[in-house]
Amino acid sequence: MRSASTSAASISSRSSCARRADVSLAALPTIAARDVPVATAAQMSAADRVASETLGLTLEALMENAGRQIAVTTRALLGETDGQLVTALVGTGNNGGDALAALRHLLGWAAEVDAYVAAPPDRLRPLARRQYDVLARLGVPLYDTTTLKDSFIAHRVRGRHAVLDGLLGYSASGPPRGEVARLIQLANAQSGPKVIAIDLPSGLDPDSGQAPAAAIRADVTVTLGLPKPGLLTEAARDAVGALLLADIGMPAKAYENAGIDARLVFANGDLLRVIS
Repeated sequence: MRSASTSAASISSRSSCARRADVSLAALPTIAARDVPVATAAQMSAADRVASETLGLTLEALMENAGRQIAVTTRALLGETDGQLVTALVGTGNNGGDALAALRHLLGWAAEVDAYVAAPPDRLRPLARRQYDVLARLGVPLYDTTTLKDSFIAHRVRGRHAVLDGLLGYSASGPPRGEVARLIQLANAQSGPKVIAIDLPSGLDPDSGQAPAAAIRADVTVTLGLPKPGLLTEAARDAVGALLLADIGMPAKAYENAGIDARLVFANGDLLRVIS
């Protein structure tokens, strides 16, 4: 019988030789934009309520699924995660929680991660705060940006390989304000990192696609569940970048009351590249 140490050494040796197949956005399965049903902000809100209140699916489960899909998107964009520097810009709501959950996955995949939060932790909504606390216990650097100078944030963001935009979601209304607007401006001013918008670029109107000057300019947008109609408009093209569609476990039944048939959207894969 082999000893435990011998077995561990064997596993370590095999692992060090393992190589993940090439991962890239171009390798993802595709879906034509004309074949994708869209859901307005109001319809998505209603679907979230059906999923949680009628079907009994927790928002925490959806957040966990979203976090993993965002992490997979980041790996596909960068080509690898080992040693990659990834930061998240985090709002107080569930989009911020999605970003923090993604960082946890990326940390587990050997990336170096940190987060810049647009408010003190006691202002985070419960699900986002739970993700924040997990990362804190894992020793991930978490910064309250209200205490930081522009120069510090800009320097840190500039040196990253990727930035996750988790500042605002589809329920936000009006142009970004205050600390969120400041972080968007600082992120947009940096040319180095790739920017991944979560669900939609922060500041973009989900229904019309209008993007004020203060909206995030993303390289990739990974939209969760169904795309919001604004993401597919010409007006949003520069802000959205490449558009991915991620299955986060939202049942198609949750959309039925809105007359949306989403049963076949993810038939060919759970992370899709939307093409025109």
